[in-house]
Amino acid sequence: MTDEEMPRRAVTSGAAATVGVRRTAIFEAVRADRDGPMTGLLLARADAGAAEERVSAIELLCSLAEFGQTWPIVGERAAAYVVDPEPGVRVAAADLFVATHDAETVSARLPDLADPDVRVAGVTALLGRAGAFEDVLTQLLEDGDPAVRVVAALGLLGVEGVPWAWLQALNEAISADLPAAVRRVGPGARSWGSTWAWRLARNDHEDECHRIVRLLLAAEDPNVRWVGLDMAAAAIRLWRTGPVELLPALAEVAAGSDPALRAETLRVLRLSVNLWRAAVDLWAAQADDLGDVWSDEPGAPAPVEAVLPELDAVFAARRPPDGRADVDAWLAEQPVDVVESRRRVGRALIGLMACGGLTERQGRQAMALFEPESVLKYELAGVVWRHRGVADAGIADRLVAELSAVAGDQYVGAHALPVLADMGRHAAGALPRLTALIEDRRRLPVNESTEWAEIRFDETRRAQLVVVRDRIAADIP
Repeated sequence: MTDEEMPRRAVTSGAAATVGVRRTAIFEAVRADRDGPMTGLLLARADAGAAEERVSAIELLCSLAEFGQTWPIVGERAAAYVVDPEPGVRVAAADLFVATHDAETVSARLPDLADPDVRVAGVTALLGRAGAFEDVLTQLLEDGDPAVRVVAALGLLGVEGVPWAWLQALNEAISADLPAAVRRVGPGARSWGSTWAWRLARNDHEDECHRIVRLLLAAEDPNVRWVGLDMAAAAIRLWRTGPVELLPALAEVAAGSDPALRAETLRVLRLSVNLWRAAVDLWAAQADDLGDVWSDEPGAPAPVEAVLPELDAVFAARRPPDGRADVDAWLAEQPVDVVESRRRVGRALIGLMACGGLTERQGRQAMALFEPESVLKYELAGVVWRHRGVADAGIADRLVAELSAVAGDQYVGAHALPVLADMGRHAAGALPRLTALIEDRRRLPVNESTEWAEIRFDETRRAQLVVVRDRIAADIP
């Protein structure tokens, strides 16, 4: 396949839009020479042909644009695409126009673009860069199209340090324009709800977010309620207070006559186990067996189980199958300050704790592995505690400080919690940190593939934190 054919076929077939060899080849070629032949070929695909292929090429060029850097050869064409006769091309090009020009050019041109859908797309592209475009966003609050005004206001909510009075005014302006804006834009406007919630979360305006969700869910216009559901889902992802703050409003929508809204409301309720159980209890109390019926329907989340492994079980799971003789001999051949085979040495030391504990030299090997910051450090925390911590107050204090600091961490907290639970009263110093994590209204920071998985992590980890806190407190005389 020639160089000219590859991008054409990749764009036409859709291969350039998905992760794969062809997309990677295009990215590598453009990175090697940003104004080179590959960029020219993509621009040629964006210039002419079927509208869908032109849009695909424009979207690919936008993905290739570097954040915060102009790209004159592409920006010049993008300026022409935003006034193209083809509506889909115009809208797709708005993002490319914003991505390839400086703030001054965007601010000068964007308000004057005739197509309101292009202005909406252009302002949407500015949402992550509101600070650099505050003036033009403020100007667009007076735009003749309600959707442009809504998105501009959402952009301004993302400016750091928005005064409370200004924030309230923006929220009221969005609320006033929303019905007309959603009717004009259609289903694509539903995602404004989550954008709104995340903007309010920048300064932790939890109460204001919940107030707006309740307002939107109570709206007569079902299109506005769709935006409210999107905002509710984001609020549930951000904060733990949905069962108290949002359940009545969500239950009201779920009880309505619109089947699509009801189905989406049930999906939102299922994001949180705690929220779903509260909903089931509410329905059971209000409508006989309705709550029990809905609690058993497909997709209902299972209760959270605060599974917290005992250290003895952790050690036993790695116990050497043939005893410790061969392992002792192998560890004796390894240096105290382990450089190679660190993970293998660490696993061997964990296993030996179930075979009578460590020798003095093995204890020094464990401490050497415990010093550097790594996942292995926290995997070995239980070994360090059992080997030295009980008799060494300094080690115990260090474990408390370091383990409580990561108790909510997505990656190493699961290793830290069983050790703190095993320490009992020796971990009393961890109680303030554990209590703060338990009582925090915000969700724990986490990076998962779905919002459901992120919320599930928070609810599971919070339940584990309660178990650890209670074990420590129960052991204090």
